[in-house]
Amino acid sequence: MAEDRRVAAWDLYWSTVEGQLGSGPSGFVRWALPKLRSAPGTDVVEIGAGAGRDVRFLVENGFRVRGVDFSPEAVRIARLLLAALPEEVAARGSLEHSDAERFLSGVPADSLSAVLGLVLYETLSEEELGRLFAAIHRGLRPGGLHLWCVRDDTHPLREKVAMIPPNQGGPPGTHIAHTFFSEARCDALSRAGFERVELERRPETHYLFIEDRKPGGAPGSAA
Repeated sequence: MAEDRRVAAWDLYWSTVEGQLGSGPSGFVRWALPKLRSAPGTDVVEIGAGAGRDVRFLVENGFRVRGVDFSPEAVRIARLLLAALPEEVAARGSLEHSDAERFLSGVPADSLSAVLGLVLYETLSEEELGRLFAAIHRGLRPGGLHLWCVRDDTHPLREKVAMIPPNQGGPPGTHIAHTFFSEARCDALSRAGFERVELERRPETHYLFIEDRKPGGAPGSAA
């Protein structure tokens, strides 16, 4: 199964790079932080949370965060990172082993302030993306934010997917396919129930940072 291959690939990747990436937050979550201040509440889910660097950053900044990843190895590392924080800070976060769509389909409707996704979407099929975006929309409160990041279709590694995580170090026959995103493709995904707030192209890194909002509610209002 494709999902089993992805899980195995990410487990191998995280077991290989543990301790090499540091514990600092990503550029994406630094970009997202001021936007999260306008979300309707502080209940955040990060899907594809990996080793937990961004979960740690967000709980340190006062948010209640559930990190979700389908790699057991990533979740193990992330829980250790969270446990190293002061108890009152760590209590605002949790790490859960689950498929992102399955997890979001299980949360109460209209209950989340924001959902963050960093790069995760690149390994999903069109059908999987459609279901995931629908689950994100269902879980967000009116006015809630969907903040996401993908590699754009000018990325120099587009023809060298063997160099993109989780493919680094894995046998060629187990490489996971990656999709690169145009602005038009991002627009088409967002149109299914979201209002576009911002799409920022980062030409130096070939990433797209996207802020979408679920219609309804008032920015910054609590549910």
